[in-house]
Amino acid sequence: IRHCINTLRGSSGINAEYGVAIKHNSNQRYATTAVGAAMVRELARRNGIPIQEVMVRNDSPCGSTIGPIISANTAIRTVDLGCPQLSMHSIREMGGAEDPYNAVKLYGAFYEQFAGIDASTKDDG
Repeated sequence: IRHCINTLRGSSGINAEYGVAIKHNSNQRYATTAVGAAMVRELARRNGIPIQEVMVRNDSPCGSTIGPIISANTAIRTVDLGCPQLSMHSIREMGGAEDPYNAVKLYGAFYEQFAGIDASTKDDG
């Protein structure tokens, strides 16, 4: 899950109903890597699934996920992503109705097509 913006205020960022969000952070608070993000983008492209990307400013504090810990301790490739949500952690949080549907489509595509995409990223040299 990722915080989304209130479009009524004219902010820029990620929005509900515009697709699953890939989260990036230069301070390594999220585990997304260039290779992982590229693989998710390719899965989304092949399956017509909308994707958004957000990069937290490096001078902006933010929460973290368990992704960096898992990635560092297991060598499992990780990508932090989720459905945008407005007013996260409040009693009135809300998100888009299509976003969970698109997330399930993306997760299904991952399990069905990851091996092929992974093989295409291998270096033959």
